[in-house]
Amino acid sequence: MKHLLLSLAIAAALPAQALAQEQALARIAAQPAVKQALAYIEQSEPATQKAMLAINAIPAPTFAEAARARDYEQRMKAAGLADVHIDEAGNVLGTHRGSGKGPTVVLAAHLDTVYPASTDLTVREKDGRLYAPGIADNGRSLAAMLAVAQALHDARIQTEGDVLFVANVGEEGLGDLKGVKHLFKQRKDIKAFVGLEPALGVDGDPVTYMGAGSRRFKVTLHGPGGHSYEGFGLPSAIHAAGRVIAHIDDVRVPAQPKVTFNVGVVQGGQSVNSIAAETSLLIDIRSADAALLARVEQQIKDAIQRGVSETNQRWNSQAISAEVTLIGDRPAGQMPTDAVIVKTALAAAKVLGRPALLDAAHSTDANLPMSLGIPAITMSGGGASGGYHAEKLEWWSARNAYTGPQNAMLTILGLVGVRGLDAPLAR
Repeated sequence: MKHLLLSLAIAAALPAQALAQEQALARIAAQPAVKQALAYIEQSEPATQKAMLAINAIPAPTFAEAARARDYEQRMKAAGLADVHIDEAGNVLGTHRGSGKGPTVVLAAHLDTVYPASTDLTVREKDGRLYAPGIADNGRSLAAMLAVAQALHDARIQTEGDVLFVANVGEEGLGDLKGVKHLFKQRKDIKAFVGLEPALGVDGDPVTYMGAGSRRFKVTLHGPGGHSYEGFGLPSAIHAAGRVIAHIDDVRVPAQPKVTFNVGVVQGGQSVNSIAAETSLLIDIRSADAALLARVEQQIKDAIQRGVSETNQRWNSQAISAEVTLIGDRPAGQMPTDAVIVKTALAAAKVLGRPALLDAAHSTDANLPMSLGIPAITMSGGGASGGYHAEKLEWWSARNAYTGPQNAMLTILGLVGVRGLDAPLAR
């Protein structure tokens, strides 16, 4: 993963605006209550890690996050948030109330993981890393969000706008951003969105300002079925799937703008001596470039039809057919690098004495607000991590872990405004 180190480069491009923004965040960071909150986040890092392990020990596969949500609801209440509740979609919400004279800004982290409920979530430690499914994505971010909420409460920081804390469902897999889609249908007052995700295995706390869109399909191949010996000569849905996958694999895509495709799940067949009557494939296509995403989608669909036609031709039949169903649609989105929310996050890092990093495109909850024209970014929950979505390989390291939630908190305070200082940066 390549990152762009931004320090004097941003200030050189927009000197007056960047300097004013940095000065505003420096004033906020210098306030006694904010200094207390920043110190709390650093000093309470061991407690944050303890919360991370406890949260991650509760299975939360997509569409089955309820147990973790109930636990997190209690943790939000204990952190001093107001109006804590679980909404109709299963999201957990709580509010740090402001004066009512500023914008509502969301700080969010998703509850769900890619792992099924039966997954062994036991933590093992090796070479300074903690290994466990979901520990980085997104157990750490959930714990980091609680640390921010507790810091704001304990330091009694008076904000102008409300900070809406959201632990949302349905970010992973076929969840299709269920939680944030529901949130933005219900709430029309949200002026900015900051999501927390892993730091993607690198030093520093990069800011993601580009949302890689994705289109996901279930392809069901239908055939006549039959006995492998008695019915030999009838076309097999599994054989057709092989041709389809081979043609998909032959699709060529550019390196830049980046676009990817993947056949992630193949299911079908009845027995070793049955000609398969049905086979299904799950396909994921991603890019931050909407036009390129659409073009590659059409190439994938053409490859599917080519595989079907060749299978029918091979067996002198018309019995194989394909049904293509859209099962996931994450809109692509992008914030300008000079957007207020992006500059605020970069200024927060600089004020705290850290590198200001922009990340490459990723597919996160921030895609949805970006697509709606609402300022949105994704930030790090803290620490380093890697091995995502691989049960035995996912890891998290505590290296400078407290810096992520500190950066996120200062960014939020700049956006929402601190009473008696500058006006909120979010509009």
